[in-house]
Amino acid sequence: MREFRVTFRSVLSIALLSTLTLCLPRPAAAQGKSQTKGRGVRPPAPSVSSAGQPLGTGIRNFGAWLDDTRIVAPRSGWAGFSVGYTKSPFGSQLDVPSADVGYGLSPRVQVGLSLPYYRASYGGITASGLGDTFVNAKVNVVDATKNARGFGLAVVPVVEILSGPQDGTGRWHWGLPVSAEIKHRAVRVYGAGGYFSRGAIFGSGAVEWMSSRGYTLTGSLTHGYSLGADPLSDALGLHRRRTDASASVSRALTSTIAAYGGVGRTLSRSDANSTRFSVSGGVVMFFANSVPARPGPRR
Repeated sequence: MREFRVTFRSVLSIALLSTLTLCLPRPAAAQGKSQTKGRGVRPPAPSVSSAGQPLGTGIRNFGAWLDDTRIVAPRSGWAGFSVGYTKSPFGSQLDVPSADVGYGLSPRVQVGLSLPYYRASYGGITASGLGDTFVNAKVNVVDATKNARGFGLAVVPVVEILSGPQDGTGRWHWGLPVSAEIKHRAVRVYGAGGYFSRGAIFGSGAVEWMSSRGYTLTGSLTHGYSLGADPLSDALGLHRRRTDASASVSRALTSTIAAYGGVGRTLSRSDANSTRFSVSGGVVMFFANSVPARPGPRR
């Protein structure tokens, strides 16, 4: 039963953009998001049956977003390409190729776009195609790079454009995550919380540490709650809460290219929406009109 779900490829590949930029020789400017993209495959569940099956869709709507607060410099940006594999109790999904791009519009605003292509097999049913598309803008409210405490705050409005079979809620949806971060020397903590219009609230957080050799290690948790009452989902054993964890490592390869990889899984009670194991990796390429000298470390 995987219709609207969190994939760790999304969580790792885009959230890692937040840390990768810090490794490169330009002002701290970063991306990160984590979303529910890539369409899983599920047999259609009737809303009611002659045998007295409970009313409902048999779908739990979950969403999550993991982002820091930093903005890329105006007229600068990035393009990321990744591969991810997710194993669930009833099948698996391969996301390849997946692309994420972003661009700085002003010192406080940037925009981004995510386009995954998936190949999935669940319960003997296979499908492939363009997954859910996400368009977002990040508006920096408090700049973490311009205060002694390293505290930042941002609002990240999101538009989700569904692909493939619909679940009766329409093709266009939105989300409103709010992100915060704080940095102290080599350690940074950031996270987000908010609402998705398909009927989900969430909270997420990450801790990252940058080594003296240029490697960045990140651990993260996301927790989602499905708001809609759905007796059929209850009868099918689909839980309304979901907690996922991931771990990743990233490193700059050149002044404009970085690579990353990570693993993740669901920690909460297992059901058809759970992720038993997920692995992902990719590269991110940054571009700008000019590349200023790397700023010294904050102390």
